[in-house]
Amino acid sequence: MQEQEAWLALNMVPHVGPAAFALLLERFGSVRRILKAPLKALESVHGIGPVTARAICSFPAEETVARERKRMAARGLRFITLRDAEYPALLREIAQPPPVLYIRGTWEDRDRRAVAIVGSRNATPYGRGVSDRLAFDLAMRGLTIVSGLARGIDAAAHRGALRAGGRTIAVLGSGADITYPAEHETLAKAIAAQGALLSEFPLGTAPLKGNFPQRNRLISGLSLGVIVVQASVESGALITANHALEQGREVFAVPGMAKGRLSQGSHRLIKAGAKLTEGWEDVVEELRIPTDMPPEAVAPMPSLPPLEGEEGRVLELLGEEPVHIDAVIAGAKLPAPAVAASLLALEMKGWVKQLTGKTFVRATDPWSGQQSAGSGQQEGKRRSK
Repeated sequence: MQEQEAWLALNMVPHVGPAAFALLLERFGSVRRILKAPLKALESVHGIGPVTARAICSFPAEETVARERKRMAARGLRFITLRDAEYPALLREIAQPPPVLYIRGTWEDRDRRAVAIVGSRNATPYGRGVSDRLAFDLAMRGLTIVSGLARGIDAAAHRGALRAGGRTIAVLGSGADITYPAEHETLAKAIAAQGALLSEFPLGTAPLKGNFPQRNRLISGLSLGVIVVQASVESGALITANHALEQGREVFAVPGMAKGRLSQGSHRLIKAGAKLTEGWEDVVEELRIPTDMPPEAVAPMPSLPPLEGEEGRVLELLGEEPVHIDAVIAGAKLPAPAVAASLLALEMKGWVKQLTGKTFVRATDPWSGQQSAGSGQQEGKRRSK
């Protein structure tokens, strides 16, 4: 067995995580020696208990690697190790970097200029629109967008980068042969064609809850900075932000609606010193990195046209959280028929979205002036003309 295959084998041994892997490698010098070491020699390594030592000694390395390689070939996957030149330079710098990375797609040198965008799975139209637009704008300027393929903010970030024709990296909390959530299979294929899907977990690893905090350290580790868009105080996005701080990376946060549940995490980060982010300019300025194209080369973002009269008064009362029509009537201080007519007109213009129970939200991405629902496809068509 070659040394690189030995790395793949040891990474698959139960109870051998990045920390144990590093301890063993420091003691024995090569992974081939680790796999051939007697039980007592393994048990003598400080930090390696008898359970881990027995798992290594009893592991059928040759047969397991042969099966893993066959499965990788069938799925268009490959792997790299911490000692390979292709291994991401930023990730190599973090504490306990993963010894093995499975890759579906391509890793390119330009992916060193990467920014992560993360946030709530239950994002509002506002949050998804902001995530999409930020990813689009940053990708248009040559930055790679990193996220976790989850629903909500993550998916919007990947789609925004793809829409711009840019690079995007998805870090998985499962084996690289499993798409989670399953409905993102088409998105995953698009990411692999225009970037990469990465995982440190062996093939067949299920998307268990405990895998995602571990996965989050890679999202931040691959990035120069992490942007949090809509996050509650319990959100996994805050775990990613904490990893970023520990790794010496920048943290950015997009403000949201005051007292909104999905704004609490982002606002907490801003209070703690995260960079308040209103657009791509804030990110590029803070990171002090050049962009591949000057701002004038990108079509300017259309601003929100002023709405006057009754429509303007009604729209001002709406945000990312649903508002009942009765509250709109009371706030606008207008007759009920006038409010109903204004809401209908705003909905037809794409500014407002009606939800169940006669509640309404603002349905526009405030940074692009485009309707957030389906706007990405329409804008992409306009830019290609």
